[in-house]
Amino acid sequence: MLKSLTIKNFILLENATLNFTKGFNVLCGETGAGKSIIIKALDSVLGAKISKEVILNKDLPCYIEAVFENNNEETVISREISSQSKFRLNGIMTSIDEIKELREKLADIHSQHQTYSYIQPKNHIHLLDNYIIKKSPEFSELLKNYKENYLEFKEIEKKLNSLKENLQNNEREIEFLTFQLHELDDAAVKENEEEELKEELDILSNVQELKEGSYSSYYALYGDNQSIVEALGKIKYTISSLAELDKNLNDAQSALYDAFENLKDAANFLRDYSSNLELNPARLDELNERISLIQKLKRKYGANLDEERDKIAKKLEELTGSDNNIEILEENYNSLLSSLEILSESISEYRKRYSTELSGLIVEKLKNLELKEAQFEISIKEISKNEFGIDNVEFMISTNKNQSLAPLSRIASGGEISRVMLALKTIFALVDSVQTVVFDEIDTGISGITSNSVANSMLELASMSQIICITHQPIICAKADNFIWITKTHSNNTNIKIEILDDNKRLEALAQLASGEISQQTIDFAKTLIK
Repeated sequence: MLKSLTIKNFILLENATLNFTKGFNVLCGETGAGKSIIIKALDSVLGAKISKEVILNKDLPCYIEAVFENNNEETVISREISSQSKFRLNGIMTSIDEIKELREKLADIHSQHQTYSYIQPKNHIHLLDNYIIKKSPEFSELLKNYKENYLEFKEIEKKLNSLKENLQNNEREIEFLTFQLHELDDAAVKENEEEELKEELDILSNVQELKEGSYSSYYALYGDNQSIVEALGKIKYTISSLAELDKNLNDAQSALYDAFENLKDAANFLRDYSSNLELNPARLDELNERISLIQKLKRKYGANLDEERDKIAKKLEELTGSDNNIEILEENYNSLLSSLEILSESISEYRKRYSTELSGLIVEKLKNLELKEAQFEISIKEISKNEFGIDNVEFMISTNKNQSLAPLSRIASGGEISRVMLALKTIFALVDSVQTVVFDEIDTGISGITSNSVANSMLELASMSQIICITHQPIICAKADNFIWITKTHSNNTNIKIEILDDNKRLEALAQLASGEISQQTIDFAKTLIK
């Protein structure tokens, strides 16, 4: 509930603090006294758009502070208006968006010319759902399950559309990558293959020279009686005989023996090597073609063909692998679609069942507010599924006997709007989370018996939410728990005086409202109103 409202340097208010109580609070005073300025200040501190023209003394900032209390915890919202607006929540700077979000839980302000949230068709489905939840708590779980499924359904639908679109757009790229992958796979280039092929090419290109040189070397080493191996064998034999006479020659003998064996091995290798070398023009052409292919691929794809091949394969898998994703997503899509159809049908059945009950309650309340011929119906029509189901919900009303039902938003009469709003507020107060409801001259255009009915309805509503009401109706004022009297004063400047009335002053105020003057007769009449 709104505990207090402090207003400084705002329009005609220099400095004022209003204290409110639980239950039914009325702001009353002569026409033009400035009652609506107070509501405008409350509207402003809760995030309503306001211009710098509201600043009374242009040399000072305007300051508004609202203190709300709930379960013994205070929420303090303040707004300073100068060259720019600054909002604070419990003393900490905050944004207007956060204040507006908080406003929905704290206060609901209704004025005679305001577009009420209850009139807006987009809100009717939520009002009906909140009523159903109060009556059948399991409905809340049904709504929750539907919304979770719907959000997942829309996400999958978005992914599916994106994948399918990408597949169409990537067809050429897939074709090109497939060609590249086949080209590399067909080539099947091995690691270090080019180097190995070049070595073989060098051999085949110089085979004659290698054959002749290796064979002549073999012949020189081991080819006849004059060969190096033959001569070394004679030397080895001589030193071996001498080593028997002098052991100091043992090392020389050993070295000669090793040299003799190594030269024999080398000679045999050169003989075999020379005999195995052959001219092979076909293999030479084959090597040149293979090396040429490898070099061409490297120029095209880069030096590391294996690495490039892996990159191409990975990219191709990403583009073509979505086919499997599409199949999985389509299965999930169809499963969720089926689930949504079942859930939405159940939700719709609840709405249709309880809409009749709710309509009856609202009609009864309208009749209590002297709209005896009123009809009220909740229209539910099937539409394409959205996050709230498959229902379009709209409140339909007729306030006259021969008048057809029409959308609630088309009600023209201000007095009728006031009573319809009060009826709706009283019914939905059971499910509404807002703490404070403000009516700014919502009783305009009514009088007599209707005023008494409106007063009783406000009193009923005040038992569930804090009510703050600007009114000129003495019958309504008489029901108030807290009577705030507003007067305009004229000295050097025009100002507003705010006073919370005690019992005696309340009688005088009611007498003045009823007849415009205070006399014993009007005082007695005021007493009857309070009774």
